[in-house]
Amino acid sequence: MIEETSLRFEDLSIDDTLEPLPRFLLYSTSQIALQRLVHVKQLSDITLGVEYEDLNEVLEVVKKLETDEEYVVRQHLAEQVVKVGLFALVKAALAAETFTPPEPPPVPLTPAYIEALLASGIKMDLHTLQPYRPLILETCVPLLGRMLSDSSPEVRASASESLTMLPPHIAPPDLGQHILTLILSLSHSDDNEELRMTGCGLLGKMAKGVGRDLCRQFVVPEVVSLAEDPVFRVRKSAALNLASICEVAGEEDTKGRLLPAYIRLTKDDMYRVRKACAESIVQVSNVLPAETRKDLVPLFQSLLDDSSKFVRHAALCQLGRFIASLADSTEPIPSSLIEKFIEMSSVNTADDSTDAELHHACAFSFPAVVLAVSKTDGGWEMLKQCFNELCESKDFAVRRTLSHSLHCLAGILPPETVKDDLLHVFEQFLRDEENVRVGVLKGIAKFLKVLEPGMRESYLHTLTEIFETGSPLNWRMRHIVALQLPSLILLFPAASIRTSLLPLIINLISDAVCEVRIAAFHAVGSLLAKDDKKITSEIAKQLSTLASATTYCDRVSFLSVCTVLIGRDGWDEEHPLEIPSPTTESSSPPASLEDQTKSRIEKMYSFLVSSKLLPSAVKLKNDRTSNVRVKCLVFFRALPSDLLSKSKEALAALEELEKDDFVMKTLNKVILYPIKEKKNEEDKDKEEGGGGRVEEEEKIQDEEEDGKDKATEEETPPPVETT
Repeated sequence: MIEETSLRFEDLSIDDTLEPLPRFLLYSTSQIALQRLVHVKQLSDITLGVEYEDLNEVLEVVKKLETDEEYVVRQHLAEQVVKVGLFALVKAALAAETFTPPEPPPVPLTPAYIEALLASGIKMDLHTLQPYRPLILETCVPLLGRMLSDSSPEVRASASESLTMLPPHIAPPDLGQHILTLILSLSHSDDNEELRMTGCGLLGKMAKGVGRDLCRQFVVPEVVSLAEDPVFRVRKSAALNLASICEVAGEEDTKGRLLPAYIRLTKDDMYRVRKACAESIVQVSNVLPAETRKDLVPLFQSLLDDSSKFVRHAALCQLGRFIASLADSTEPIPSSLIEKFIEMSSVNTADDSTDAELHHACAFSFPAVVLAVSKTDGGWEMLKQCFNELCESKDFAVRRTLSHSLHCLAGILPPETVKDDLLHVFEQFLRDEENVRVGVLKGIAKFLKVLEPGMRESYLHTLTEIFETGSPLNWRMRHIVALQLPSLILLFPAASIRTSLLPLIINLISDAVCEVRIAAFHAVGSLLAKDDKKITSEIAKQLSTLASATTYCDRVSFLSVCTVLIGRDGWDEEHPLEIPSPTTESSSPPASLEDQTKSRIEKMYSFLVSSKLLPSAVKLKNDRTSNVRVKCLVFFRALPSDLLSKSKEALAALEELEKDDFVMKTLNKVILYPIKEKKNEEDKDKEEGGGGRVEEEEKIQDEEEDGKDKATEEETPPPVETT
């Protein structure tokens, strides 16, 4: 913990006039730990602005910080040092054009862009970027190796995570020599059990990265040895990491070496080791061949009957998932396991916390267990009482868990069973508290899909009731419904849509909350796909109203809808276009996804032209609000070139907008590559004369009183709550 005593404000101040590199070199060696920490966190960002020749100066400071007296400084240093190497590597690879990035890099490069590239799974080849090979293998890796032996567990954990980022960019020979050798040296630390545990954890994390050959040759024998370590904490670590190694080692080594080691661990004298086996048995089962999984049943049964209540509890928490892992096995699922699972719904251990955890575990894995026993005669009848007890639980967390998976059960069970046994629960959860109701609404389209068409109609009123009776401040509920609309539109005839869903969508695309509007935009394309003249006419009328609205937020919404309509990803990213199966009436093969997408875009373009909405979009190129002009540019850029060339006005509008420096700057920094503007950069912009335009834009937006509230939501959308 960093503690600074007798510090004055002047002591903590930082000279912002210095360039990033000189500032880092100055304050990273400060006597004030807080200043060192702040600048260590900025280390990888600084790397982007440093030439390769200057990296040595940075690395000399890094080597000194490696022994910093504050563990939190060392912890963040371990996180940053690998980014120094990878950021420099990506920068060099982009300059050498050794790979083609999915998106053109911004100028200057930003940390957000490079982190997105690394997260996308790109691989750098050190052999084609030889100058950077020593940086990674001879500087970063040894430094991380020393930090893996740090006295602080937080530093060791941070160094472990950093090391796992390197294998994709290192050739197999170097992996063995530099990475695997380092890990094996930790697991051979006979006098330090902490290091052996760290090494064991890394063997599990790095197994996939080092590949099958190195895994079979080095990792498998090492983890088998660690599974027999005299210290129970090391054996426990081996039990938790065996599954990851089984996944890579292959069937022969798994059956012949790893599985016997795991079986020995399930019978270990120390209950903590057996508990670790119970916690990891599902992962082990999932990586085993289907015909071998049945061999784990006696092991799991012994864990359920273990003498330690902690082992029994851990096994029960995994029971549902273990049953699900046996679904592909050729053997029927033992009735003893199913009976144990059913008992979990009404278990009473006299410990409320333990009971709640078991009830929740039962509810969480319930659909998977139903799927596993669905082909067994009387499978649902065995589980029906368990289901009803969970639905009546006084613990809202149990009911909430079931509400989120109700549509999954509806997809597994026959329609008649859904009608008889699930429909009343569906209605019950819709009347439950909000946390439970949210789960039902998130899957309402999939649930209604299994019902008969006539029965679906009766639930359309549920959606309108949410808006009529709900609080205007409860935007999250509206957002959840808006996300379901594209799928719901597919379930109902045009007449029902006109009376219920169409008015709902029209309200939502003008909602006061940005997240709700964005979700509703995707439903417009699904409405137009119905090919209903009345629906099409009403949509065109509403979009035209938005295009000429006095509130800039509505004009942005108009352009956003247009962009979604001609987008290549379809109208709903969660529900991509489906390729229809060939019918008996036609012997012609189905259209490809690419052909379907092209046809849809052309159809939507024709709608925009025939409804005179494209000219309305062109007029907005001169809008006085920059947000509108930026969105206008996004729309015209989204138009395929063959369609864009059909309109001289649209093509001219695109060329004009691309010459607007303010619009292009906003597009690059806010939309394409979002970064946080630094205060000194803003000051610099104003000094160079750029501040006047910004102030003018802000003044224009402030003058639009009707859109004041919406403008606030547009600039700072509320976060989307996830369950």
